[in-house]
Amino acid sequence: MHGFGDLLRIDLSTETITREEIPLSLRRQYLGGEGINTRLLWEHFLNVDPRIDPRGPDNVLIVGLGPLGGTSFGLGSKTKFTFKSPAYNIFGDSVAGASLGSAVRWAGYDHLVITGKAKRPTYLWIDDDSVALRDASHLWGRNAHEAERAIKGELRDGEEVHTACIGRAGENLVGFACITVGGHRAAGRTGGGCVMGSKNLKAIAARGTRGVTVASPTAFLAAMDGVLALLEAMPAIVETRRREGTLRAIDFYNIVGSHSYRNGQLSIMPEEASARLNAKAYLNDLIDHGLSCAPGCQTACSGWQRIRGFESAAAKHFAGEQGMKPEFLAVAALGIGPDIRDLPAVIHLNDMCFDYSLDLLEIGNAVSFLMELYEKGIVTATDLAEWTGEAGSLEWGNWEATAKIIAAVGDQSCELGQLFRDNVYRAAERIAEIKGVPVLQYVNYGKGGSVFNEDQRPFPMWATNMAVCVRGADHMKGSSAVEKMGRRDISLAWFGRPEAGDIHGVALKGAASAHAENVNCAVNSAGVCTAVPTRDSNPLTMLAPGIAALTGLAFGDAELYTMGERICNLEKAFNSRLGLRRADDKLCDRWMNVPAPQGPGKGMKAADYLERTLDEYYEYKGWDKATALQTRQKLVELDLADVADVLAEEGAVVEA
Repeated sequence: MHGFGDLLRIDLSTETITREEIPLSLRRQYLGGEGINTRLLWEHFLNVDPRIDPRGPDNVLIVGLGPLGGTSFGLGSKTKFTFKSPAYNIFGDSVAGASLGSAVRWAGYDHLVITGKAKRPTYLWIDDDSVALRDASHLWGRNAHEAERAIKGELRDGEEVHTACIGRAGENLVGFACITVGGHRAAGRTGGGCVMGSKNLKAIAARGTRGVTVASPTAFLAAMDGVLALLEAMPAIVETRRREGTLRAIDFYNIVGSHSYRNGQLSIMPEEASARLNAKAYLNDLIDHGLSCAPGCQTACSGWQRIRGFESAAAKHFAGEQGMKPEFLAVAALGIGPDIRDLPAVIHLNDMCFDYSLDLLEIGNAVSFLMELYEKGIVTATDLAEWTGEAGSLEWGNWEATAKIIAAVGDQSCELGQLFRDNVYRAAERIAEIKGVPVLQYVNYGKGGSVFNEDQRPFPMWATNMAVCVRGADHMKGSSAVEKMGRRDISLAWFGRPEAGDIHGVALKGAASAHAENVNCAVNSAGVCTAVPTRDSNPLTMLAPGIAALTGLAFGDAELYTMGERICNLEKAFNSRLGLRRADDKLCDRWMNVPAPQGPGKGMKAADYLERTLDEYYEYKGWDKATALQTRQKLVELDLADVADVLAEEGAVVEA
């Protein structure tokens, strides 16, 4: 078929590699990317107990890019990595830019299913029809940047070889180790790097020269013109996005009161702090040139930065360092949370996370959490000396201490690093035992113990997202402009009512979270970036012509939406098999019970509305409100009767 590639199965234990065609029936139900990844995960765990240790050899790593990824369609290429999460012991996935997924598609493969455990450190090398497992013993112990350079040197085609690597955090099985893709992007969340490390898989490298065939080139060019016309219709927004990228959120979040400043104690940064970390600071001092983070993107919201040494107090330590500009969440985690008012320092810390392969959100929360405990006198200089073997302090803004924490966790070189081996939630439990003081109330987390670096209290839709997301507290599954940007027009398009666009209102926020999840699952299955489509009331209208022209398979908007809903339900079913119920859809004490201290939403707290929005969320999904379990009726409607049967055997579906 046009527009689609095959499936590669790689068994690391037996060193066998097989190629399969993906059935058309799966394409019609799940399309590709996140959708087929999720189905492959489900099928793997029909033969393996889903309660396995995610750090063990029975876990699976699935890599996939949807059909519009790796093409010139115009909305970028986002590769999905899917597995059982070692960070939170539930469904796990993460998405990354860069070109690894595109190179795999250009070689002829849409999905990789990697099982077992290699006998020695190994990397996977895909070179069109040639697929091999190569010895990586000489790379083990190196961080991601050095490993990538070495692999490209070995393969002697650096410009055309694209990689996904782990650093020492992945090798050391840190639960929230990420996968560093292309050196400067990451599949950051839920611990994919830990899964790679547990399999002795140092890297995936790919070179593809065949491209992607198109069913109707003329129609595909017309679909591309449609994307371009959409972007040209909002020139101010697109131009701002091209220059500032996600850094534009720093000033915006100060207006709406959404920051997690000093570990979430405040929701608005001081003006001086904002001025040193915002997009203007980046554009004035650090930008080298703009670029796209992945093939086929017309918005190019990323960029290349260079530290010259004079930009800030800390910059002299990093003169000559360069790389992709930091995203908002990098600044939120490593600048705003710990109050490090120095953008070059934040950029350096961000690059350390890429190099070690560490989820910057989790490690940033670890630092901010420790700094608050230090401020309150719960963790002392004596504790730090015991835990690290050297004297130190953790006052707000201490970037040197932050760098030491990153290295300690990545290298697992001392007790402090080992405390945070799993995640911040588990570290808080351990510190409470050591100190005899409850400290979990100082962790900003949601479902699964997953942390996040934004204040959720004034935003009922986003708070609901954090409570229900299948991979743990996260905004991307339910991302939409409808709430924080006050898009009453989107609310009207979705529900015939405007209230979901009331920024601090409660009405329709559960329904909006559910609707956005269904849409985003479909977008992620197409293989494009959600950043532009989720600004539209119906992004699927934008994608449908491109999918049809590329593949010859025509899907209407409603069909794509149902596909997204089907994928969401399958991910939910995986967690239901693990025993998750409504009681697991929860938020931390600070978000639930401490009123928002600042901003337009001052005084709001999630305890005042979360039960209501959860009821609405489950009702919109067609699930049982009392348990949050799916109903057989809903699963049958979505052609998931086989899934209902599996859940029924385990008492995890509502029959009536």
